Amino acid sequence: MHFLSKVIVGAALLSVASVLPAASQVKLEGFFLAEEACPAFQSIRKQTNPGNVHVERMRAYELLGKNKSQASHYFIRMNGVNPAERWVDVSCGLHLVKADGSEQNTGNGSGGSAGSNVVRPAVKGPSADAEFLLAASWQPAFCQTHQEIPECSSQVEGRFDASHFALHGLWPQPRGNFWCGVTREEKRLAEERSTRGQLPPVELDDATREELDKVMPGAQSHLDRYEWVKHGTCYSDSAEEYYAESLDLMEQLNGSAVRDLFAANIGEVLTTAQVRAAFDETFGAGAGNRVQVRCKGGLITELFINLKGRIEPDTPMRELLLAAKPVQSDCQGRVDPVGFN
Repeated sequence: MHFLSKVIVGAALLSVASVLPAASQVKLEGFFLAEEACPAFQSIRKQTNPGNVHVERMRAYELLGKNKSQASHYFIRMNGVNPAERWVDVSCGLHLVKADGSEQNTGNGSGGSAGSNVVRPAVKGPSADAEFLLAASWQPAFCQTHQEIPECSSQVEGRFDASHFALHGLWPQPRGNFWCGVTREEKRLAEERSTRGQLPPVELDDATREELDKVMPGAQSHLDRYEWVKHGTCYSDSAEEYYAESLDLMEQLNGSAVRDLFAANIGEVLTTAQVRAAFDETFGAGAGNRVQVRCKGGLITELFINLKGRIEPDTPMRELLLAAKPVQSDCQGRVDPVGFN
C-alpha cells in the first residue's frame, strides 16, 4: 500500500476509535434521554469522571453505542465537556429513536424532546428468571389519607374493594426498571395525579376493562394510565397483556386464605406472622416469607408480594412466590373498615 494511503486509512481508523472505544461492542442510533442526574464516566472500569460531569435530568444527548448486547452502560456525546464522549448507566435514562427508525438529530445536545414522533422500543416478554413485585392495597386504609379522590369519596361497604385486595400495580424489578420508551411529556403528565387524565386511555378488551375497574378502583383517578406508562411499558408491548395477567394474579390472591383472613378480621389487628401463615396455607410452605406487610398509622395498607418467573395466563402464583426471594417484614396493624376516622 502506498505510504500516503496508509496514513489516510490509519487516520480514519483512529477517528472511529476515538468515537466508539474498544469497550463499546454495539453501535446505536438515536439519542439518550436522561431521567436522572447520573455521573458520566470517561472509563467504566476505572469510574473516572474528569470535571465531575453528570447528565442533566430530562436532557437529550446523542447516543453512540453501548458496552455490550445486554448493556450496563450507554456511550453518549456531551458537547461542552472534555472529553465529550462519556459512559452513563443504562438505568439513568432511555434510548429513543424517531418513529421511522432513523437517527434523531439532537443538534448541540442541549435540546431534543421525546415527542409524539418517538416510538417505544420492543419489550420482550418476561423471562423464566424475571422478578416482579405485585402491590396489592387494602383500599379502606389507603383512603384514610386520600379522602378527596373519587375512588375514596365513593367507597361504600358493598363495593368489591371494601373487602377484597385492590390492584395497585405489577412492577418489573429491580427497582428503577420503569418508564420504558416513555416520552418526557408522558412522564410529566403521569407524575401528577391532576394531569394523568391527559394521558391516552389504556386500550383494553371490554371484559378486561370491566374487571380492572372493579379490582383497581384507582382507575377512577386514572391510576391505570399511570401504572401502564411507568411499569407496564417495561413488562409488555401490550396493555391488554399487562393488565390481564395482573388481574389473574389478583384473582388468585382474592380467592385465597389471605383474603379470607382480612375479610374475617375487619376492624381487628393482624400480625405479619398471621398474614404469612395464610399465604403458606394457600400457596405452600415458605410462600409467606416472600411477602412484605406494609403498615402506616397503625393500619395495614398494602402487601408487597415478591414473584419470580414467566407470568402467563393462569400461571399459578404458588410457583412464582416460591421461586422469589424472601423479604423482611415485621409490622402489624388494623384491617381498616370502610369510612373515615
